Amino acid sequence: MEQTNTGFLTSLEVGTVASKVKAEGFCFCGSDFFKQADFYSEKDWNDFADSFNRLAIDKYMKDNGTYRLRRFATLEYSSADRSLNYFLDRPYYQPQEINALNGGIVRHFDPAEETLVAGNQFLRGLLQWAYNTLEQLEGPSDWETTIHQIRVLARTNEQGEPTPEGVHRDGVTYIMMMVIARENIVGGESTIYDNARNPLIDVTLQPLDLIFADDQNVMHGVSSILPDQVDGYRDVFVAAFTKKN
Repeated sequence: MEQTNTGFLTSLEVGTVASKVKAEGFCFCGSDFFKQADFYSEKDWNDFADSFNRLAIDKYMKDNGTYRLRRFATLEYSSADRSLNYFLDRPYYQPQEINALNGGIVRHFDPAEETLVAGNQFLRGLLQWAYNTLEQLEGPSDWETTIHQIRVLARTNEQGEPTPEGVHRDGVTYIMMMVIARENIVGGESTIYDNARNPLIDVTLQPLDLIFADDQNVMHGVSSILPDQVDGYRDVFVAAFTKKN
């Protein structure tokens, strides 16, 4: 399914973020940064976070893990009129050299909820902020974007692996990763690496914390999560941007 939406304008600072990505390959943005955004409201954020309670099991885990749930959609962004088309029926593919664990096959994930993609003001604003940042980095450009809602479970009988493929890149131009929730878990430390796999930053992202990264110049990984006495989970929203022109 396809739908065209008028771009959601946002005044949230992008210049500093773009400068840090250019200079260092990534930028960390904390929760306070997004709470001041013109697209942030407690209701829209809570609605977005609640949608992670309705994810479906990821059936493609070649490690036979049952710890990951997800939904997926593809977006096409035009810089000329800030329009955003969404596609809920496209499959997802990564070559095996990018994803040694689960790559090399076409994956058909359950789609993101249409009401979320079409109407959630926090999500739309976050994406437009990202496109504004990309314009600072690359000039006016069109983008194909894959969005991933992922819940990783941490259970007493199975630890969760936020990045089961290990330290990696996603084979796109830029990527952003925002933690939505951490419930009853320990671990889950995010590390950004240079291309020689030297660590550049270690941080345990909290809800609304985000890392925006140049996927061609840095790599990333997240440590395992374990239950903190009772079963728990870690929710993350990932948007991967591939430049079209």
